[in-house]
Amino acid sequence: MSSIFESDRIRLTSIKDDDLSQHADWLSDFSLQRLVNPGMSFPITAGDLRNPEGWFQSDLKNDKSQIFAIRTLQDNVFIGTSAIVDLNMWAHHAEIGINLSNPKYRGKGYGGEGMLLTMRYGFEQFHLNCIYLNVMSFNTRAIRLYEKLGFQHEVRERDVFFHDGKYFDQLVMGILSSEWEVLHGK
Repeated sequence: MSSIFESDRIRLTSIKDDDLSQHADWLSDFSLQRLVNPGMSFPITAGDLRNPEGWFQSDLKNDKSQIFAIRTLQDNVFIGTSAIVDLNMWAHHAEIGINLSNPKYRGKGYGGEGMLLTMRYGFEQFHLNCIYLNVMSFNTRAIRLYEKLGFQHEVRERDVFFHDGKYFDQLVMGILSSEWEVLHGK
């Protein structure tokens, strides 16, 4: 590995203006967003993402967040995003998220690589003690990945999400820096 931002097959980069149309399409895909952003169920355009007063540009400029594009090393394909958000430098914790949006790259280990790079960035660059995430209880594929990466179940928030006529639980999972070091080294 030549950089904290690269693995064998992917790298984390900034999100470029050329990515915004594709990103908007992915954010407008309800079947995908119900897994990663359950409250985001409305069409979004590249213009919405470019709006300097909008939520996305605000997130990009927020000093408590770092949002990355995930790209393949071989052909530089934009396949999704990952982020460290709600960075709390006093308590040394932050939330992590990933959205492996390009369906051609799902189920092939790219999401795990993206998570590991983003986790490494959080632990090594910000000296975080804990990285946590929220995941809907019906997203069993993501839960298995997070468990494999070392995240522990911490909280179950019951019936917090209503979809398809049913309520679902939200799980909070976390990993401590000491657990990260044992599992993944420094």
